[in-house]
Amino acid sequence: MVNMKIIGLGNPFMGDDAVGVLVARQLHVYSSAHVSILEGGLAGLNLLQDMEGTDTLILIDAVHSHAKAGTIVRFTLPQDLEKIGKLAWGTSASSTHSFGLAEALTLAHTLKALPTHVILFGIELGHLQKGQPLSPPVAKAMTSVVNRISAEELSVSNA
Repeated sequence: MVNMKIIGLGNPFMGDDAVGVLVARQLHVYSSAHVSILEGGLAGLNLLQDMEGTDTLILIDAVHSHAKAGTIVRFTLPQDLEKIGKLAWGTSASSTHSFGLAEALTLAHTLKALPTHVILFGIELGHLQKGQPLSPPVAKAMTSVVNRISAEELSVSNA
């Protein structure tokens, strides 16, 4: 069993929506027998399968809540499940994922399939220009999330 899975979600070709995938790529150096790092891309229902067999799940995705670009939100599930359902994840109101992130997590909770510890980082979108790099505020937030996960979450799993 993998103790921890980190899954970065998003569309790597749509500007700031790539942030979750890019966080996962930066965290690949922490992969081990106990830590699995996945690029979820345009996941949805696939997320249910990806979260199987783990105690701790960390998800990273872009969020659209009309906050300032690069704003970071952190949720712990299932406590914050209702809060995440009120936000738009990815590039549209229902998310870029065919079955949205909030819906997948709600379904996993209903099916009692959520891992014991679930942490969700959302990074507020700035732009969604196809083929463009991250906007400066989202790139800065990405670095912050990478540092937070490596310092806070991964240090706990290695203790």
